[in-house]
Amino acid sequence: MDRTHLILQRYFGHTAFKPYQQEIIRDILDGRDALAVLATGGGKSLCYQVPALIGDGVALVISPLIALMKDQVDDLQARGIGAEALNSSGSYTTTRRVLADLEENLVQILYVSPEKAVSDDFLNLAASLPVTLIAVDEAHCISMWGHQFRPEYRSLAVLKERFPGVPMVALTATATPDVREDIARQLNLNDPSVYVGSFNRENLRYAVVPKGEDAYEQLRTYLRGRRTDAGIVYTATREGAETLAARLRADGLPALSYHAGMTAAAREKTQDRFIGGKVGIVCATSAFGMGIDKPDVRFVVHYDMPKTLEAYYQESGRAGRDGGASDCILFYHDDDAKRLRSFIDRDLPSEFQREVARSKLQRMVDYCTTTGCRRERLLAYFGERYDALPCGGCDACPPDRPAEKSRRRSTRRKSGAVRPAAG
Repeated sequence: MDRTHLILQRYFGHTAFKPYQQEIIRDILDGRDALAVLATGGGKSLCYQVPALIGDGVALVISPLIALMKDQVDDLQARGIGAEALNSSGSYTTTRRVLADLEENLVQILYVSPEKAVSDDFLNLAASLPVTLIAVDEAHCISMWGHQFRPEYRSLAVLKERFPGVPMVALTATATPDVREDIARQLNLNDPSVYVGSFNRENLRYAVVPKGEDAYEQLRTYLRGRRTDAGIVYTATREGAETLAARLRADGLPALSYHAGMTAAAREKTQDRFIGGKVGIVCATSAFGMGIDKPDVRFVVHYDMPKTLEAYYQESGRAGRDGGASDCILFYHDDDAKRLRSFIDRDLPSEFQREVARSKLQRMVDYCTTTGCRRERLLAYFGERYDALPCGGCDACPPDRPAEKSRRRSTRRKSGAVRPAAG
């Protein structure tokens, strides 16, 4: 058994790597840059955590969310791994302790916010450290073609300039071919190996339901049928999340809200109760997602249409991480698209950004209104061809349809009934 497998088993309790993990780790250990696009649950974190534990030095991990950093640091420390974080939430005392540990070579993995990573103070500190690798998580945030563009990510190229001999790995769960090219270009990756896993989650069933006046009644009926299951209901606004959660509670369904306007303590309480199984339903905005490590989410419902297929894939992908059959249901109405178009025209500063956003929104609308296989449409967006039609896992492909009729299209079910996945 080689050292990577020993680390995998000793620290993480696994006996085998998931697809592409071992190849990415090998490239990093060989000093080569890499770009990894692995679906939710594909094990992106292990791609840098395992090589970080080989040899002496520290791995720098750029992560956009403070809460996510904390969860990962806590998990690694519980496994006996020297992990710390530097970001704006740290107190003076905490920061001094982390710096002292770095000086004593006690830190193997250091999580850093993108703003911190490109500051002069941190760059000067990093220059004195034995940096063995640099990992950029949620790397799609660097691209203006991506669905969560963050301007501060554009400055991360300075890390490659300061550490030209250190391998850099960019990781994301959602990136179209254009975004993948942009990530490599913006980070100045040097002839990177590129690994793109399959975006197909066979255990997920996709359905789009017309959003009429009876939408709430349909949702309530569906949730009543899944009282023993855990799930997320996404809304477009903070008010929508709170109103929907309150209405469900009034109807006897255990639901809490989650959005960025809540206090950190309130968000943490909701998250802990959901992960701990004390409440089954969270009505949330897109703020609820990254870092939510709950494998048995049985359904994700979008009560309002998201802006992009990337966002939809990422959010719906929080269902069924344990491999169990799970539902991904989207309520669609033309008014949602009109509202989002008005936000694009009002809020985005440049015509280029508006054009990109309009194009992505139209692809989202096309997904909602297609009469063909939704799985095929979703995978095609990410550049993956799907030929096994009918998929048997969307509302356009009944599970009992003979496979030999794979090229025949069916009309999308018009009834609007919300039906659970088999199993």
